[in-house]
Amino acid sequence: MPWVAWVAIIAIIVFGLTQIVSMATGRPLPWGSDSEEEIEALRKRLKKLEKRGDPELEGPKIPTRSEENMSAEDRWRLDMLEARLEELEKQKRDQKDTKDDGGS
Repeated sequence: MPWVAWVAIIAIIVFGLTQIVSMATGRPLPWGSDSEEEIEALRKRLKKLEKRGDPELEGPKIPTRSEENMSAEDRWRLDMLEARLEELEKQKRDQKDTKDDGGS
């Protein structure tokens, strides 16, 4: 094997060993990701969320008129889709019945 292949093989082995050691120790590699910046960004985000308060602790909200209209529209759409589904199932049954009758 040429010497270049040996260099590549050794580099891969060394890289793998450093990854295994960093996972086993739980310490990041010195040239690894910017975990300090990530942690700081997450801390800032957490503080921002804590300032807003927990919406689950607030009382239930009264739906607005637009939300009521949206839910009425959604119910109407659901009714239309159910009616269409029933119609398609009826057509399918009718086709099956006519197919069975025609084959006799």
